Amino acid sequence: MSLFPASWTLRSATPQDTPHIAPLWRDAWASANPAVPTVAPLAHWAARVDAEFGPPCTTLLVEHGDAMVAFMVLELERSDLPKLSQGHLHQLFVAPGAQGRGLGAALVQQIGEQLCPQGWTLHVATTNVRARRFYVRCGLVEEMVDHHPGTGRERVLCRWLPPSALR
Repeated sequence: MSLFPASWTLRSATPQDTPHIAPLWRDAWASANPAVPTVAPLAHWAARVDAEFGPPCTTLLVEHGDAMVAFMVLELERSDLPKLSQGHLHQLFVAPGAQGRGLGAALVQQIGEQLCPQGWTLHVATTNVRARRFYVRCGLVEEMVDHHPGTGRERVLCRWLPPSALR
């Protein structure tokens, strides 16, 4: 069963998608971080897609017609996290022009109901208040605060558990 309207298509990314993922990521990241004075050039984002979006991660794309409107990068099992959590969401971004239509919530629902029904985690920058509120509305609980090992940015670990685990 699909959680998306018929006009949206969810599919696995291919190497040919990299040139389209990078600008979407850059634009969505800039939209989510308006206080950052400069955004890295497109080549930076393309290099990160090449470096970070491969195995053990799965990259899923959402298309609307011919346009890519969202993507998520999900590690379906993490050995470094408690077994309560079977997956870790590394990235979820919706194109600025497609935000506010329920697409992000549909992706979060897809993760919990179909991809990681035993639970999953993600990190969100503590300064990204809009994203933090979104994930709380989607049923995630904020846990510990730490720092990204590469950038040093402060982030919060959020966890989603199935309703049966919350009883």
